[in-house]
Amino acid sequence: MSNVTSFGRAERILPDPVVTKSEIDRLIGDDLRDVESCFRSNLESSLSIVDEIGSFVGQGGGKRIRPTLHLLCTKLCGYRGPHGVLLATVLEFIHSATLIHDDIIDEATTRRGNESVNSRWGNDVTVLFGDYLFAKAMEMALQAESLAIMQKLADVTLRMTEGEMLQTRYVGRLDLSVDEYLDLVRRKTAGLFSCCCELAGMLTGVENDRAGALQRFGMNLGMAFQLVDDLLDFTGNSKTLGKPAACDLREGKATLAVIHLLSSSSSQGAKGRDLARRIMEIGSADSPEIDRLNQLLHDSGAIARARRTAEGYAQAAVAELEGFHDGPARRALAALPDLVLVRDR
Repeated sequence: MSNVTSFGRAERILPDPVVTKSEIDRLIGDDLRDVESCFRSNLESSLSIVDEIGSFVGQGGGKRIRPTLHLLCTKLCGYRGPHGVLLATVLEFIHSATLIHDDIIDEATTRRGNESVNSRWGNDVTVLFGDYLFAKAMEMALQAESLAIMQKLADVTLRMTEGEMLQTRYVGRLDLSVDEYLDLVRRKTAGLFSCCCELAGMLTGVENDRAGALQRFGMNLGMAFQLVDDLLDFTGNSKTLGKPAACDLREGKATLAVIHLLSSSSSQGAKGRDLARRIMEIGSADSPEIDRLNQLLHDSGAIARARRTAEGYAQAAVAELEGFHDGPARRALAALPDLVLVRDR
């Protein structure tokens, strides 16, 4: 297991040398650029309001992690057909739709440091545009001519929607259990990561054991990704992240490190509960309670404990690749958990 510093940053879980982002770009860069082109062209519409919002969303950029994951898995499975880029774009459409709906629910005014869609166009139009993206994704996916793929996309969309509905029930709860939290992460985030990998296996018709390994790799990677994302809410740089500290907690969402602290019967747990409740009530990004809670999360070991959980999922993801032949794609996929753990945004 990796060592954890006082700032929550982890040492690499994989031995050097690791695959760099530039090497990943050399492996699938052309395909990713095709995804970007496909994404933007499918946002175009003869209907002016759709075209206007689509152009705005297309310019917003993003990490394109899900298309990257899918394309690397298609390389791993040896797929050379026309649908890898298509499904990578479909997955980004679904992800974008969930972000747009999330911003409405959270009453967010910014996304990736820019004005959010709902802030510019209002909730009524924005929720419909999110619905449009979901429908567009399914229309595009029909080109793959696979009922099984359509079923998988419908299933993951349902699970993500269930997760969003669950989260509305969890807002403001300071007694959320670890199991409830992890189930929420599986539905909202990790399920789509898993789908990215599974679809690659479905395109190539891999055998059941490899299909299962792809599913588990994506699920574990998605869990690690979200746990690190939640930790950055306290350990990251606000300017780099494009959002202020303790954003989740100020919106009433308790994440893993906070849950660990608040579930403690110690005096630190009691202090944490008082601070967390105050942060939820005040909702201010410059609340002095945020700095005090942050320090308490570090001092109590709650940050380190959550980091170790993320590392465990990352290691489990890497282990799922053992049944695949060595090569550039496998090495790139094996590097992704490490990149997830050390990312700063």
